[in-house]
Amino acid sequence: MAFVIQLAPGAEENGLASMLSDLVRQNLEAKPHKVADFEGCEGTVAIVADDADVCLTLRFAPRGTLTIFDGIVGIPDIAIRATSDMILALSNMPLSMGLPFPNPRDKDAVAVSRSVMAAMKTGELQMFGSLLHPLLAMRLTRVMSING
Repeated sequence: MAFVIQLAPGAEENGLASMLSDLVRQNLEAKPHKVADFEGCEGTVAIVADDADVCLTLRFAPRGTLTIFDGIVGIPDIAIRATSDMILALSNMPLSMGLPFPNPRDKDAVAVSRSVMAAMKTGELQMFGSLLHPLLAMRLTRVMSING
């Protein structure tokens, strides 16, 4: 597999950055069919974990390169703001047929989906830019999910 996941200087001290780096690497190694989505990701995603006072930037370059920065670098295409628990819940969302949607027949998927929707209603989870960058949002969801 020819993908590159790297932490920018200073990002190795950001616990969330290290965790997401490991998560993506393990997902791609365990589920090679996700590599195509990873290679198709192109753009910048900022993630802010309010409760942990941590933020990072995921910069996806063409042909399978991800650089993770400490803090927000540049203007992101997509921004996600949530609690650290909600960010982890997003990576646990079960997917249906490789799509970035939960399987309606899976009780765990429905429960996670409901908690995500409730968090969006209360403002515990906010996403900006995903409607303007739907391909990046869908591919990011598939690459980050430990399921599917």
